[in-house]
Amino acid sequence: MIKDECLYLKVPGSTSNLGPGFDSIGLAINRYLHVKIEPSTEWSFHYIDFDDRFPSGKDNMIYQTIEEIERKYGKGKEPRPFAVTMTSELPLERGLGSSAAAIVAAVEIANYAMELGLTLEEKVQIATVFEGHADNVAASLYGGLVIAAGQEGLDTISHKVMDLEMVALIPNHKLKTTDSRSVLPNMLPYEEAVEASSIANLFIGAALQNNWKLAGKLMARDLFHQPYRKHLVPDLEQVHEFAISHGGYGAALSGAGPTLIVFAPSGSSEYLQQSLAKRFPIYQCEVLHPTSTGIEVTVGAYENQSI
Repeated sequence: MIKDECLYLKVPGSTSNLGPGFDSIGLAINRYLHVKIEPSTEWSFHYIDFDDRFPSGKDNMIYQTIEEIERKYGKGKEPRPFAVTMTSELPLERGLGSSAAAIVAAVEIANYAMELGLTLEEKVQIATVFEGHADNVAASLYGGLVIAAGQEGLDTISHKVMDLEMVALIPNHKLKTTDSRSVLPNMLPYEEAVEASSIANLFIGAALQNNWKLAGKLMARDLFHQPYRKHLVPDLEQVHEFAISHGGYGAALSGAGPTLIVFAPSGSSEYLQQSLAKRFPIYQCEVLHPTSTGIEVTVGAYENQSI
């Protein structure tokens, strides 16, 4: 790549866990973080139409991630400075992979700035170190449905999803991942862990066969995290029952929440979106689609004129 050209990143957001697939299953969605990287004399970060304010210099989280990648993986290479401009379709702290998308962008910028030549799986492993779990970052990198551990020597499984649409019920309030994780137990009793694993294993098999009717039933049977978080998202059970009664497959907490995701057959999401909006008016209900394409990297001209 020619370093005096602009680099553009289109990073898909994601929903993760999908019920019983805690910290290991993610699904890329058609909502994106858009990033423009321009050669500069110093690092700077610019956010367009973000609700929150973020540092514009080296105290920015993305730069600090790049700096840490330089220290751990740079092999003596120093990243050239860039001006980074971002706009996002992902609401912050709502469980739709906004932080994972930002970390994936940081890994890609570091890879470009230091010419590290990272493979896709190496990017997953590095991003997992910063995110803490592999599901969202792997989905943003690979696209599609992913099953990931983010550990060296264990490749990510990526699967193209069929006959699936979604409706996201996005509340006005945020929920920090740290707060949502703080209610989880430190350990599960052996018998409960075995039962939880059997549900998760069956769910994975159903998802890989695109048997979303069975997968939807299993979403409500998760034992790993949703039972402990239900007081943070009290509408989950009602949304799940409503979705099934209106032709959906089921519903799950999106990541750490507070967004709820309804899963539905292809062609039914518009009807479900309208029905859910009437029944649960406190949420912003949006139709989402899976995307089988992970991060897209473009040098030079780019279709997104907002950045």
